[in-house]
Amino acid sequence: MRKQQRGVTLLVVLIMLVVMTLFAVSSINLSSINLKVVGNLQNQKTMEANAQQAIEALLNSPSAYGLTAAASTTTVNGMTVNLDTPSCLYASPAAGYSAVASVAAITPEDTDWELVARVTDSLTSASAVVHQGVRIRMLAGNCP
Repeated sequence: MRKQQRGVTLLVVLIMLVVMTLFAVSSINLSSINLKVVGNLQNQKTMEANAQQAIEALLNSPSAYGLTAAASTTTVNGMTVNLDTPSCLYASPAAGYSAVASVAAITPEDTDWELVARVTDSLTSASAVVHQGVRIRMLAGNCP
């Protein structure tokens, strides 16, 4: 009877060893998948930050608005950022000014613009698109 018990113990230990090995392998696979997910998320956030930086640079350039605005391409932190032509969505007379409508050239307007930045990572070919709305007070006639 003792010999039978020793054999059963060996079988139970082997089964437990297989189960523990499966747990270890699955946890290693899960951690590597999580690492890839975090890496992709970090790359996505980096692309969005680079697009936002290009938009901020465009906002600091007054020549980017009006009838002569054009699309442009820039490189930010090694990533190519394509900026679409800024589009004016809406213009309304600015409140609090006493200029009359007959002097339309000097009447300020509140203009709503849409800026679109498209980022491409040359290393991974990943891409992201960032839309930014901005309201700018400008002289009348800058919003076609």
